[in-house]
Amino acid sequence: MEAKTAIRAAGADLLVVLPTSAGRAEGWRQSNAAWDVTVIGDEDCALYRALGVGRGTPRNLLLDPRSWREAAGELLHGHFAMKHRSDDGFQLGADVVLDAEGHVAFIHRPATAADRVPVAELLAYV
Repeated sequence: MEAKTAIRAAGADLLVVLPTSAGRAEGWRQSNAAWDVTVIGDEDCALYRALGVGRGTPRNLLLDPRSWREAAGELLHGHFAMKHRSDDGFQLGADVVLDAEGHVAFIHRPATAADRVPVAELLAYV
């Protein structure tokens, strides 16, 4: 959550949108100790579609070594993926930076779940 702290210090905000109910989004926030993170549960994926966030593919997941490293790191730290029958395991997230007025300043649409943007790059859009 270092990105959140740095972005907030610059007067902006980092938004996490999850393709799930508001209750499950709150559960994610708590289980990840993301106390100061703005998290939105987007159960019907309306915001995902509006932002143009896509879905990953089995091929990208299997061929991206970063995905394997990230999954192994999560397991080593005791974070187990808790999927429910209705979850879309290939739905990708996005890094959304909101400026001080609440306007979208930057959206990174990843190719895989491990395709993250460095904090310094996110700060360049604040």
